Amino acid sequence: MPTRMPDKPRAKAISPDEARRADFGSRQRRPRDPIDTVDWLAWWTLSLAVSALFIASCAFFGEGDVKGAAAVLTGTAAIMALTLFLTTAPNNSR
Repeated sequence: MPTRMPDKPRAKAISPDEARRADFGSRQRRPRDPIDTVDWLAWWTLSLAVSALFIASCAFFGEGDVKGAAAVLTGTAAIMALTLFLTTAPNNSR
């Protein structure tokens, strides 16, 4: 019974020597450097939030200052919101 399967694979096989010598095109088609794809602003806001939580917990549990801890958290949230609102999105068209 005949089959409809092709006799040869459709993908081109490349030997290891050809792969080393191959030029895979220009810089635009190559993968971007991982350091360019990191959202540094998000990391900064996360580190700011962790620092604010630490300072607020020191104020709350160390001195019992509820208003001071709330002021630290509120101020940090305002700084983060203002920074994220005013900055533009990174250019993804590269």
